[in-house]
Amino acid sequence: MGAFCDTMDDTDKKILTAIQTNLPVDERPFDVLAGQLGLEPETVVSRVAQLEAEGYIRRIGPIFDSRSLGYISTLVAARMPAEQLKGVADRVSALAGVTHNYERRHAYNLWFTLTSSSLEAQTRTLERLRRETGIRHFYSLPALAVYKIRVKFDLTEDAGGQDAAMPQSRMTPKPLSEEQRKLVRLIQDGIPAIRQPFADVAAQIGWPVRRVIEQICEWLAVGVIRRFGAVVRHRELGFSANGMAVFSVPDSEVDASGRRLAEQPEVSHCYRRPPLEGFPYNLFAMVHGHSEDEVRKAVAEMASRVGLKEYDVLFSTTEFKKVSMRYFVESQAT
Repeated sequence: MGAFCDTMDDTDKKILTAIQTNLPVDERPFDVLAGQLGLEPETVVSRVAQLEAEGYIRRIGPIFDSRSLGYISTLVAARMPAEQLKGVADRVSALAGVTHNYERRHAYNLWFTLTSSSLEAQTRTLERLRRETGIRHFYSLPALAVYKIRVKFDLTEDAGGQDAAMPQSRMTPKPLSEEQRKLVRLIQDGIPAIRQPFADVAAQIGWPVRRVIEQICEWLAVGVIRRFGAVVRHRELGFSANGMAVFSVPDSEVDASGRRLAEQPEVSHCYRRPPLEGFPYNLFAMVHGHSEDEVRKAVAEMASRVGLKEYDVLFSTTEFKKVSMRYFVESQAT
């Protein structure tokens, strides 16, 4: 069950739970949400604005699928002496293509996501990091299979855990026009908590609002946008333990095990990745909880249900960076 924050009442919790995955894409999205929740639109808008001001909501808007926009992403594991970690982490965080950057309690002690315009650009970035930091141990662990990407923190009394996985991109999209790229740039940082949040976006592109809505809905339908809703700050909601559960599974069994792990409500992300020297794990699942003990217990129970015996849980100890990716920005070359 989600955390119950002292500053929230039941209405706040109901809104915050629903808006993560169920914000309608409409000319008046908060009005539609209000109708679904049995609330007044003014109440929803004011509550959402307050939740943003108090730091529970990071932003409201689209979560784009990087590959569908022509980008590639990878998870990077790095290993270095503890005394060098902060300096290297700061250098990594300065890269525009890095969205998440954590210290984790393990010999591989720095983990970050890197999104690049091409494999060549990604390779150049990692080689430059090796050269400039003197640390040779930066390893790219791309997703070989994606079994689940679904982040939802349920704060209601009848919390049933995370929902089923969101669908991934189902077709190769057409190249975006310059107007479409402009729409990505305008909405990727989020929409405001006002009654008609798309009106200004439409005016800046020169489109009718209805065309903006139709384009976003089309992107959702084909997986260019994975979901449209609120991105929350899970630590502020009480989910302070960030555990990366890793499993060593025979290649012949990894896909079946990945699909079963993805069914577990505690899992928000689940991927197959290549193993590393001294790190034989090829199945990765993210689990959030109120404490490390809670996460360890959840992972042990999942491993038992799925029949996985060799696993570990790497907890984040420092969050150096966590932002949303910004696409089609000239200064982001890596």
